[in-house]
Parts: sequence; C-alpha cells; structure tokens
Amino acid sequence: MKVLVSNFGDKEFFIAKDANFIRLEESDIKEEFLHIADKVVAPGDCITLIGNNDRRARTIRVDQGSFLEYKGTYSDGELVLVIFGVNGETPKNLYESFYYLEHKRLFILTNYGQSGMDIQANEIHIREVSI
Repeated sequence: MKVLVSNFGDKEFFIAKDANFIRLEESDIKEEFLHIADKVVAPGDCITLIGNNDRRARTIRVDQGSFLEYKGTYSDGELVLVIFGVNGETPKNLYESFYYLEHKRLFILTNYGQSGMDIQANEIHIREVSI
C-alpha cells in the first residue's frame, strides 16, 4: 500500500489515499467513552458506519462483514485522534485514526496528504455482538 509517512507528535503517522493510520502501543491509547453522532461509544464497540447511510461522500462506510473496533483516543497537545482497530486487528501496532473535531465532525487526510475530508457524523451504526 502506498502511503506518506509523517509524524503525529513522536508517533509514526501514515496517510494513504483515503485512510490514516498511526503506530501506537496499547498504553498510548486513552480508553474512554466518546460522543460521536447521536451515541456514546465505548472501547470495544464495533462500528460499521459513521456519517449518513444515504450519502456516500463525507461518510465512513465499512464493507459488509467488516468493522472498525473503537479502541479510545490519542492526543498530542490540542489535536485528538479517534483510534480504531480494523476488524479488531492491529497488525504491527497500526491503528486506523480520524481527527476528532467535535461529536458531529471527524476529519481524515486524504490523497497522501494532499487534501482532506471531513466526516459529517450525523449517525453511527454500532454492530450488535452476539454472545
């Protein structure tokens, strides 16, 4: 996968065409509840959509059968990242991340750092986990 490697504080930050990743240790992540859209998410919640189901642009929609597992937040100064494991996995301690602007707006750098996209978090879908 082609990426632009940068830094977020002292952590490696990777900008792909349409996703951002950060290399973190589990101890770097602040496990906390977070208000996104119309819900409060908890670490371990599995997200399948952030945005608007009927609107493709400015929405994060995960392929059927896949999910983003909310892990917590990571911050460096005033900037806060929302941290996810893709399908619960974190190979080589790489986590997908979104800038948290407010509960109704997230942001990602796109096109290898040449542009960005704000996510209008009008709704969030949390996958029900069967026990």
